[in-house]
Amino acid sequence: MINEAMIFAAGLGKRMYPLTKDKPKPLVKIKNKSILKKNIEKLIENNFKNIIVNAFHYPEQIKDEIKKYSSVKIIIEKDRLETGGGLVNAINENYFEEDSPIILLNSDIFWENKSYNSLEKIKKLWNPNEMDMLLCLKEKEDFFGYDGHGDFGLINPDKCPSQLRKAKINPYAYTGLQVTKQEVFKNIKKKYFSIKDKIFESLEKQKLFGYIDQNPWFHIGTINALEDFRKNYNE
Repeated sequence: MINEAMIFAAGLGKRMYPLTKDKPKPLVKIKNKSILKKNIEKLIENNFKNIIVNAFHYPEQIKDEIKKYSSVKIIIEKDRLETGGGLVNAINENYFEEDSPIILLNSDIFWENKSYNSLEKIKKLWNPNEMDMLLCLKEKEDFFGYDGHGDFGLINPDKCPSQLRKAKINPYAYTGLQVTKQEVFKNIKKKYFSIKDKIFESLEKQKLFGYIDQNPWFHIGTINALEDFRKNYNE
């Protein structure tokens, strides 16, 4: 059963400046509610019993934002550990049940459950016998706020989920939602590193899988993306 999660909320939000001059990026509001709170409430609605949020930039504001949720715990980092280091720290400090798979979620993305429940979807597709990680993907042209060149392709487009590949042209973007095995992050000596490092290790081991989500996804990582969202979605 997958009912534990970690939300990465320790970024500096440099691309959201000056909004993040005096508050952390996860507390930027979308339709009168912070992105962080939107994602926490989705997890709670899906019966997640243990939700960990790491914080670094104005951590007391994040602590105040989550204080009413009994299932949410905060880790305030003295040094900014990045996503991989933050997860390793949470595992080493025994914030999760041993060996349980964990949902990981970036704090500058959110989605709307139009076609189905995306959290239920990724949990149903998870297969620990085949996978170390399962990524939720979106066609890059259909991922609001995404400005990259694509992250992955599918080895078998007719299979859901499919093992992932990297090529010169990658049509799909990683949304920021995934399931991972804890064992992938155990016994790591590095303190500061990105979760991308372990994603690419899983790719090389042929243990990285993904699926294309059909719901609307939004990446609110820059001032321009925030302004475009507010303009186009009648906020």
